[in-house]
Amino acid sequence: MLWISTNCMRETPLDIALESLGSLTRGVEIVNGGAHHIPAVSLLESFPYKYMIRLPQRDINLSSILEPVRQAAVAVITERFEFASEVGADVVVDPGYVTSLADRPHAKRQLARSCVDIIRAADEFGTRFFFRNMGRYEGNMVRYPEELNLITQVPLALDIGHAHVNGCLPGFLHEAASRCIYLYDCREFSEEHLEVGSGSIQFEQVAAGMFANGARGVIDVRTFRAAHNSLIALRRFGIG
Repeated sequence: MLWISTNCMRETPLDIALESLGSLTRGVEIVNGGAHHIPAVSLLESFPYKYMIRLPQRDINLSSILEPVRQAAVAVITERFEFASEVGADVVVDPGYVTSLADRPHAKRQLARSCVDIIRAADEFGTRFFFRNMGRYEGNMVRYPEELNLITQVPLALDIGHAHVNGCLPGFLHEAASRCIYLYDCREFSEEHLEVGSGSIQFEQVAAGMFANGARGVIDVRTFRAAHNSLIALRRFGIG
């Protein structure tokens, strides 16, 4: 089964988005922000789905060199872990960023501290979580396979578009035993989240990586139509 992210209906109220996605899948990733902030467990329990929850990219910074900000990020994630445990959802977390490259050594140490904190929190609530590799912005943490040592003991949710625009998708597919893979297409250095088959990603390679690791596939495109078309396109590669 292929999962679908609510990103494809991001301006639609969450209850309507969930109802609509039922025509395509029974596995839904909720991007937990904006119109898709989850108000209560009861909403999710009213649908017959399995869930993932992705936390906001820029609102939470586990690598912040400001210790109160880092601690606040850990607190928010801990609260989401507790929520996720109630619906049996996995959680996807971004590793954070720096605004100045000069602060990167400090940010690495902060991310290491955050890893310890949120691994402990995940164990407390029995929640499984993944880190996601990040896109082209130079301040992002974990852009390349050689940076996976920054998030040791935590499995990777491989964002193939981010890896593609950073020029290292084959490296991630070879080095990282990803348990979850975000599926969309893009061109050159764009992070457009295009429907599968309309960009320059080689999905034969992606399919091989998915099969080798038994990874979950999550379609992460911008429109409902693109999600539907991507489901069809991925079948040509034996995915889904």
